[in-house]
Amino acid sequence: MKTIKLLSLGLFVAGAMLLTSCKKEGCTNPVADNYDAEAKTSDLSCVYTVDAVFWFKESVSIALQAAEINKLTYLLNGEPFGTSKTDVFWEEAPECGSAGSIKFSTELKESNSEPFYYSVTDEEGLELWREIITLDTDSCRVILLE
Repeated sequence: MKTIKLLSLGLFVAGAMLLTSCKKEGCTNPVADNYDAEAKTSDLSCVYTVDAVFWFKESVSIALQAAEINKLTYLLNGEPFGTSKTDVFWEEAPECGSAGSIKFSTELKESNSEPFYYSVTDEEGLELWREIITLDTDSCRVILLE
C-alpha cells in the first residue's frame, strides 16, 4: 500500500512537471535581444535593437552653411536624439560606430521590423528632412541626407 502511494505521488509530481514545463512562455525568436531558448510558446515579449546613422556630403554642408544653418537636430518619431554641426560631413557613408556620426539605437517591441519617421530640423525648428523608414534588426540603416 505504501509503495502504491509513493508511486502515485511520484507520477503526480512528474506529470505536474511535464505539464508546467511544456507551457513555459517567453520570447521564442532567436534574433531578439531577450530570446529564451527554454520558452515553448511566445508571450509577445520579444525586444529587438536597431541602429541607424545619418550623414551628408560636402555639397549639402556647403548649401546649409550658405543658408546660415550651422546646427541640425535629429528626431525619431518626434523625439530628439542628437545634434550635429553642418560643417561636419562625410565623403562616403560612415560606419554605425564612427566617431562624429549621428547614430541612434532603439528597441522594437512589436516585431523585428517596424516603421519609424525621422526628421531633421535647423536651429529655428524648421524641418529640412522628413521620411518614414522601416528599421530592421541585425543591420545598421545608413541614411544619406541629400
